[in-house]
Amino acid sequence: VQYDTGALMGFRKSSAKPKTGPPPPVEDEESPTVRMRNLGYTYATSETRHPKKKEDKHTILSFESVVTKELCTAALIADGHNGDAAATVAQEFLLHAISARLDRADEASIHAACTEAFGELHERCLKANPLSGSTVTVCLVNATRREVTCANVGDTFAILVPNMSEFGDKPVTLSTSHRMMDNPEEMERVKGLAGVEVKQGTNALGKPFGDLRAWPGGLAVVRGVGDGDCGAVVSCVPSCKTVQLPPMGCSVVLASDGVWDSLRYSAAASIIRKACLKKKGTPATWPGVLATAKEVVGAAISKAGLMDDTTATVLYCPSMPEFEEMDMDSSKHAKDLWEGSVEFMDDETDKAPKYGAGGIINES
Repeated sequence: VQYDTGALMGFRKSSAKPKTGPPPPVEDEESPTVRMRNLGYTYATSETRHPKKKEDKHTILSFESVVTKELCTAALIADGHNGDAAATVAQEFLLHAISARLDRADEASIHAACTEAFGELHERCLKANPLSGSTVTVCLVNATRREVTCANVGDTFAILVPNMSEFGDKPVTLSTSHRMMDNPEEMERVKGLAGVEVKQGTNALGKPFGDLRAWPGGLAVVRGVGDGDCGAVVSCVPSCKTVQLPPMGCSVVLASDGVWDSLRYSAAASIIRKACLKKKGTPATWPGVLATAKEVVGAAISKAGLMDDTTATVLYCPSMPEFEEMDMDSSKHAKDLWEGSVEFMDDETDKAPKYGAGGIINES
């Protein structure tokens, strides 16, 4: 008897004919991808494309550092504009460029590799299509050191949601917004450039409208790759941040602004927590990591409709084996120590998004 995916869940017979194509390739048990999965690190991406845009790109790569053989998985989301040329170059080039530069995968080496690779990516984007541009966010999980590093240009945001967090807890901020109105340092940098004017755009009636933008070019988000017509306004230097993974495990969520313009960061964290509770704290075993990514995307679209390409990647990182063996007092102490070492999102960052209130997810 043949079963399709939906039928398996409900134990219904499928009428589909058996497929006669070649069998799936046998996975190499020693490959970084399989070894990461065997350690409990799982991931999935969900996307819904706007029919008039189709400029979001994403990819994931598992690898070992060249010399020290540290086991890593990196995920990328690029949110393009003026066509998908720059985002496509990022998708095809960046993760391989970063991994090839990592003899070792410590914090300083990753930051240096990302800065260099983002710079080369920028030059490649300008050659591919000088008018196309993109935001880019990379989250790199080092399973050997139990660290996650985020490197980003633009406003494709990333958060970390710890396991065992409680209703209403804020997520941990991983990325930095380079939208001028959110970032005083970027505003100051751009205002200091010769020949650059910062002002709002205008609507059909010629009235000032929307975010402050840098002219020439009209960018509101002033770090990215490509955008050759915007000159020195565009900085391709990524903001980099490394934090220890929590001993109790976590989910790392990176998403394009199609998600964050409609959904509060805390609402996305609530979706993750609710999924963990449903699966009794063992999300690494879900086929449901994909279901959770789909739920984040679906929640954003349900709040405001499909306003943009809407993409989310969820990287699940398991707890430390030792944590599972701790008594209650020791596990609480380990959790408290980690919480004291990271920066949780503040209320100003977790403000109502661009479209609507962004929702409060019922976790009951």
